[in-house]
Amino acid sequence: MDIARFYNLLENKLSFMITSHVSPDGDSIGSVLALTLALLKNEKKAVPVIKDDIPRKYKFLPGTELIEKDISETFDVIIVLDCGDIERLGFDRQLKEYGPIVVNIDHHKSNSYFGDLNLVDTTASSVGEMIYRLLDGRVELDYDIALNLYTSIITDTGSIKYSNTTPLSIRILADLVDKGVRPDYVSRQVFEMRSPASIKLLKSVLSTLEISADGKVATLYITQEMLKTANADEDDTDGMINYAREIEGVEVAAIFRETDDSVIKVGLRSNEWVDVSMIAAKFNGGGHPRAAGCQVKLPLKEAREIVLKAINHAMEDSGERRN
Repeated sequence: MDIARFYNLLENKLSFMITSHVSPDGDSIGSVLALTLALLKNEKKAVPVIKDDIPRKYKFLPGTELIEKDISETFDVIIVLDCGDIERLGFDRQLKEYGPIVVNIDHHKSNSYFGDLNLVDTTASSVGEMIYRLLDGRVELDYDIALNLYTSIITDTGSIKYSNTTPLSIRILADLVDKGVRPDYVSRQVFEMRSPASIKLLKSVLSTLEISADGKVATLYITQEMLKTANADEDDTDGMINYAREIEGVEVAAIFRETDDSVIKVGLRSNEWVDVSMIAAKFNGGGHPRAAGCQVKLPLKEAREIVLKAINHAMEDSGERRN
């Protein structure tokens, strides 16, 4: 990775747009805000842009009020974080129309290396970890930056429960705690607060649970009608896939959510040996081996059938290679 070139851009360029994918998560939001705040601290112009709504549970992060959804100005450098495919950014215009230099910083193995400068480290637990390593020793990591980085890492590692957790990521989290971050506070904000509507919705969602005959695949679905009945929104669906993933014997879990524009959003999770990012890639999606997602432009029933077929093929293929 040409890190020296990245530092040269940070030092010599004056304006930066920092962006990430639609359907933003803790890693994308936290890393975008951490880098934005670091650049502002170095007296650069830095504008965070995410072309989607920010989930309620991340509104506590310092700098969320700076995030723009629409932008028309141009910048010296565009920095894209946590996004393996340029199409997932959601921009209507070509990225180069916003600036002549595109820097791609990511940890997904499916990354398409779309940048003029590509810093891709598939061994990193999160982009938050990568930003920490890039900034450490060059910018003072104050509390606001530390809180954003901690949230990035803790969400992408599932509170250090997922297989991407490494000794380095744990050491970085410890350093961020030393800078004042309270793990209990972040956990409460991100993992332990549900609205009454989400609980009502969960009751309906669990009634859709289906488990394959061999017990290795579990699915759930959410319709627009279920959302309306519970007076719930997209934020309220977060984490529901884990109820399927955590069933004893299940290897792959999937959740299908109807949107109001005739698209089915699909979330995929696995526990040990199936690479769900490969399943998502068949539908122009992406992610990690144990957590991925995609969108299917079909009615719910047909979307479930076609994705389940892909899951079963992946299970067979992975099982053969595993044996």
